[in-house]
Amino acid sequence: MDKSMRAAVYLGPEKIEIRRVPIPILQTGEILVRVRAATTCGTDVKTYRRGHPKFPPPLVFGHEFAGDVVAAGAEVSDFQPGMRVTSNVFAECGECFFCLKGQGNLCERLEYNLGAFAEYIRIPASIVRVNTFVLPDHLSYAQAAMLEPLVTVVSGQRKISIQPGERVAIIGSGGAVGLMHQQCALIAGAQEVIAVGHSDYRLGIARQLGAAHLVNARDEEPVGRIRELTGGYGADVVIECAGTLDAWQSAVQAVRKGGRVLWFGGLPGGSRIELDAVRIHYEAIDLYNTHGGTSGDARRAFELLASGAIDVRSLITGEFPLEQVEDALQQMIAGEAIKLVIIP
Repeated sequence: MDKSMRAAVYLGPEKIEIRRVPIPILQTGEILVRVRAATTCGTDVKTYRRGHPKFPPPLVFGHEFAGDVVAAGAEVSDFQPGMRVTSNVFAECGECFFCLKGQGNLCERLEYNLGAFAEYIRIPASIVRVNTFVLPDHLSYAQAAMLEPLVTVVSGQRKISIQPGERVAIIGSGGAVGLMHQQCALIAGAQEVIAVGHSDYRLGIARQLGAAHLVNARDEEPVGRIRELTGGYGADVVIECAGTLDAWQSAVQAVRKGGRVLWFGGLPGGSRIELDAVRIHYEAIDLYNTHGGTSGDARRAFELLASGAIDVRSLITGEFPLEQVEDALQQMIAGEAIKLVIIP
């Protein structure tokens, strides 16, 4: 094997170069995977546009992938060369304060695994141990690469615990996570989903995946429309996936008395939000946040992918070679794609 590989290296806002970099050297408990498919995500877009406090440049970009094991380090017994695998972007240690409270997504020793936009990626031992999965034959590399965003969705769904017969509104439903939330809500027994977005194309995908009502926020005021569709009450559950201050506030305004709000989309550092504390208190509105997911969420997400319960094929808009990573991210920024697959 050559000792170097092609990789998309992030150098700063809106600057990526394709470079030859060393193929990672394995340590005990690690595996090396040849990347067959890597998918773009909203975090990639945010990092590309404005940087990310956790991921300073230079770094090899991307974190959603699937591929073939080509080498295994010492003490690895569950994975052998030739196996088709995917993994989550991080795994908890299982021993710290938060892990012992069942909040592994907040682990004090989380080890992130970036570098999917490259020919090879090293999977750290902590992730190999609990968050790496062998693909069934029927699951494509591109579909399996969707594991990480689905893990975060499963985590959020676990918190809000949608009940059969509830009406769910999703603000920012046209993105991949919004469409995954929609499918999980329907699996949980939601009576109907109201999909709110800005793109007729993306809302069309929401319709294909079972949304009962579509609200294009460019054409109509979403809060009023959600209340109109729910007899004036508001939705039982509102899931915010847009990652904007306006969407966070709209989610609270669109929920019914006694309802639940999940703020899923992250906001830039330093953001502040103003809320009607009287309404939240006296109308008994529950507010939830989520970030990442536990190893249990990862197992559940992989089960949903492997079983076909979650349709991720409909979220894939196209494919690009590694050299066109920036073109793919620009399509994402322009709202012309839901998920794009990078083929190193």
